[in-house]
Amino acid sequence: MKVTSPIGELPFVVRGVSLHDGHVVVEGELGAWRSRIEVGAEDLPMLGRAFRGPLIAAGLGLAGIALLRRR
Repeated sequence: MKVTSPIGELPFVVRGVSLHDGHVVVEGELGAWRSRIEVGAEDLPMLGRAFRGPLIAAGLGLAGIALLRRR
């Protein structure tokens, strides 16, 4: 994986994934820095908004394929 930021592109290497206090915790290295990402239930609305467009597009694509296959 990579992260693009104002200081450039940095590799993100996942070293582990765990559950901690109801959060999904991803531990890894961002360039030279040890990093930790926590995702909890309170983040789901934000993630839902971020994925809404791609999910709608995927749904429309699958519906289109289903319609073509029916013919």
